[in-house]
Amino acid sequence: MIHLIKSWIGGAGQGAGASMDVADQLFRPLPSGGLGLRENLHSFMTEMEACLEEALPEEWLLQVRERIIGNSPELTEVKYNWMERELKRYFFMTALVKKLPLYSVDAERVWRELEAFTLNYQQFCEKFAGYYLQVQQAAPLGMQSIEAKSTRGCFELLYGSLFKLEPETQLLIGRFHQIKLDDELLVALQGTSEPAHSELQSENPLTGLTSKVAERDSLCAALGLLETAHEDKSSAIAELTASLRQRYTMARTYHSAENSADRAHCCDESDPVWVQVAYSLSTEQSPYNPLAPAVKPISTSTFETCRTGQ
Repeated sequence: MIHLIKSWIGGAGQGAGASMDVADQLFRPLPSGGLGLRENLHSFMTEMEACLEEALPEEWLLQVRERIIGNSPELTEVKYNWMERELKRYFFMTALVKKLPLYSVDAERVWRELEAFTLNYQQFCEKFAGYYLQVQQAAPLGMQSIEAKSTRGCFELLYGSLFKLEPETQLLIGRFHQIKLDDELLVALQGTSEPAHSELQSENPLTGLTSKVAERDSLCAALGLLETAHEDKSSAIAELTASLRQRYTMARTYHSAENSADRAHCCDESDPVWVQVAYSLSTEQSPYNPLAPAVKPISTSTFETCRTGQ
């Protein structure tokens, strides 16, 4: 499946919505309603998804859809559904991340059309975000600078932990697993497995708790996650960072395993976060290729049966 995606997209710069007539025909109908959140997320995430949907009246979305498709005869309803959902996913992430890059010119197009309905857009911003969401220009996908690569790595890590990653997603926002996470983020993901001073730990039972909070805060800072006094939101973020650390530990164990059987117990190639971390931790002694044939999160045969979206 990864190789199939690679053949559609071609160069790395095409994932942001450049002219791709052949690839456009490969969009399937959306598999389900909603944002396609991953399973087992904190209940606050599903509540926030409901708030987002409520803040976007269907009548307004329909007006935007008709205007965009009316001006673009080549644009299908099937692809537009993916474009609209991609923008919704972006809005969802803005509630969690301080500064969030936009990687889809297709989502930007929908966003600018939403903003053209001035009153509706202001009401949406006030209801969902509490402040005016300025339209962002889609970032280039070349990722040549160290900063751009670091930003993209953080984005992919959070995106993969929140949403299911489909082939169409990568057609809209670019291919995943092309870059490794930077050292600062890997250190924050690792945390501290053992207290630096065990004797102090035994004297003060609060030391362990303080250490855990500090580790969580360091990871939140590395990912650019928002600070919040909202109890449920804070719990959701804490659960999210804990899950990321678990996947880091799993990927690190994979690389330290002495045989293939042991590796199989700590390998989850259906999880884009695990794949990204395993790739980031790979070395010459313990290589891992995220585009290898073994990495097949979705059955090719299942996709091919309805790849035109008809």
